[in-house]
Amino acid sequence: MAHRVTLLAPLIASSFLLATPALADGASPAAPDDRPFASSAGVKLLVGGNLYDTPSNVPGGYDGLGFPGNGGGFGWGAALFYEARFVRHLGLELDLGYDSSTVLRNVTINQVVKIQEKFQTSGPRIGLLAKGILPTPFGRLSLGLGPEFFLPSSAEGSFEITEGRQFVTNPDALGVSAKKQNSTFLAFVLGFVIDVGSNLEIPIDIKAARNLSQEADWTDRVRATSPTSYEVTAQSSWDFRLATGLAYRF
Repeated sequence: MAHRVTLLAPLIASSFLLATPALADGASPAAPDDRPFASSAGVKLLVGGNLYDTPSNVPGGYDGLGFPGNGGGFGWGAALFYEARFVRHLGLELDLGYDSSTVLRNVTINQVVKIQEKFQTSGPRIGLLAKGILPTPFGRLSLGLGPEFFLPSSAEGSFEITEGRQFVTNPDALGVSAKKQNSTFLAFVLGFVIDVGSNLEIPIDIKAARNLSQEADWTDRVRATSPTSYEVTAQSSWDFRLATGLAYRF
């Protein structure tokens, strides 16, 4: 580990959506669903952000290039889902989707050079939630907990000098690349479902997901690939998403 830090340090030091459907005049809300088993299937669109937390074992006081500190960015996705409900209060949900995440970090060197380092990753995302469900007059509320598996098909790193380029020796030699890495998240979901008509419903989810598979140590997340470039493992530490869509109730 000491050898890897020795390589890295000189390299881096050198440079609620709310959906409220209106009922038609004279229409009444859907009757409570008292069946012992019911289900729904549909599609969701997701949008939100990503957080990259500060790794451990960073040399004291170092805050330069190479993602030694926290960062953040934008994320979005889409998913097909199926939810099965038992005795009205228990549920299981399966999500098959696609996710795209961006993490960036702004770095200032010697108070004159400003650099943005960034990575992007995208690919399939599969989730399984166990849910507690509370029926309501407008639909239902739920709390969900379960694993999500992100299987990236692409990862890309980028590096931009936004200010002070004239003070950097051979700036074109500097660079960052990104490494694909599967991730296992633990997702926490607060859900709302609004009934519209006899069988249609609008799901709304607020989700936070913690990456359980990301390495904590800095030298396990980032490695030098040459004296002037480095590779970062493209994983976020937390994902936050707001989701909504349309579903059909069976």
